[in-house]
Amino acid sequence: MSNVVSLQCARERAWEPRGGSNGHAFKGLGQSVWKSKTTERDGQTASNQRLLERLEAENAQLRERLVELALQIQALRDRARTLTE
Repeated sequence: MSNVVSLQCARERAWEPRGGSNGHAFKGLGQSVWKSKTTERDGQTASNQRLLERLEAENAQLRERLVELALQIQALRDRARTLTE
């Protein structure tokens, strides 16, 4: 996950103004290029958000399953103890 955040931060920094006479790094680029990159980045952000939501839902399911398995293990240990006493 940190790699995704690092990549996103690197992309955002790449498009920040870098100085110069008018403060723009890409002086010669037209609006269509900026708009295209913004749309592309927005699409990637939406895609990342959907992926994050899916992973969080899967994580919640796995945590629930882990609790169920831990309870089953405890019940089996308790039963094994009563059988050996």
